[in-house]
Amino acid sequence: MMTVNGSFESTRTKNLLYTDSQLSIRTSVDGSVRLIGQIDLTNGDAIAGALNKAWTKSGAQGVDVAELRFIDLYGLRALAVLSDSPVGHPIQLNNVRPALRKLLLMLDWPAFTMS
Repeated sequence: MMTVNGSFESTRTKNLLYTDSQLSIRTSVDGSVRLIGQIDLTNGDAIAGALNKAWTKSGAQGVDVAELRFIDLYGLRALAVLSDSPVGHPIQLNNVRPALRKLLLMLDWPAFTMS
């Protein structure tokens, strides 16, 4: 067992980048990440910090949000900030659910592209 962001995780979860009571972030070999759970005011900054470190190291290709059950505007802002540094281009969101797609289209943030 090892501690990841205050939680005990098995050492077999080497692709675990971050975990808290609401969200887990997993990495893939291609540098992309998968968000599983919820992002809001309580964990947005910690998640942005974890993703910032991951992108600085590996040059992540995108964010799979298929298993993201909830994200508020604070969480979206935390992700949007990543498009400036270190990425330098819009964050590619993959597997976007219809409700999130509708919200992002209404917001028209240039920080995100969707597939």
